[in-house]
Amino acid sequence: MQNILAEVDSLKKLVQEKATTENGQITTFLTFQEYNAEEAMNFYVNVFENSKILDIRRYGKDSPAKEGAILMARFELNGSQFACSDSYIKHAWNFSPAVSNWVDCASEEEQKRLLARLSEGGNIMMPLDNYGFSTLFAYVEDKFGVYWQLNLD
Repeated sequence: MQNILAEVDSLKKLVQEKATTENGQITTFLTFQEYNAEEAMNFYVNVFENSKILDIRRYGKDSPAKEGAILMARFELNGSQFACSDSYIKHAWNFSPAVSNWVDCASEEEQKRLLARLSEGGNIMMPLDNYGFSTLFAYVEDKFGVYWQLNLD
């Protein structure tokens, strides 16, 4: 329990520091439990156009986590801000298909490219099709367990 409180306190401090420069910004936060936050962040930045890593803070050698792991990182995917961390605590929860990232694709080519890249090592939950609410839609879980809805109107 004390480890969880220490992790929460560390993350609160980082969020409060960042809030002074970006007050009101809502950011999707991804908690990774396999020390693969950096791999996932780099993967997403390479998959989505106009994307970049904004800031990385790492655990030090005296921290409870593996030295060099991501304490908190911020990155941008085509204008949308995300944050992530490597949790040194194994939580009983992980990502859920009930919460996903909605992507409005500019073209069918972009949608097919994103589906191909995001499904590498992952699962296609709903294959590319017209489901009535969208001209063309797909739902995919990537290799990190994060869910993406790819929409084309």
